[in-house]
Amino acid sequence: MELRDVKGIDAILDQAKIYGVISEQLADNLEDFKKRILSQSDDGSYDDILSLLSDAESLIYQASSKLAEIEESHN
Repeated sequence: MELRDVKGIDAILDQAKIYGVISEQLADNLEDFKKRILSQSDDGSYDDILSLLSDAESLIYQASSKLAEIEESHN
């Protein structure tokens, strides 16, 4: 569905649900990405990168939660 096709409450709720799923998957992927970084065998320090990824992951999970609230508020 293209955004210009999002008309009416049902389409809006469906689109918000899709964005919620996408954001949750992205946050899950960031968690996996952090694990991959931690498994690196070299001695490089990735603390700054991991911290930023954790911040991003947290914000994306918050976004997913807010998007879920949209659907819950209309049930």
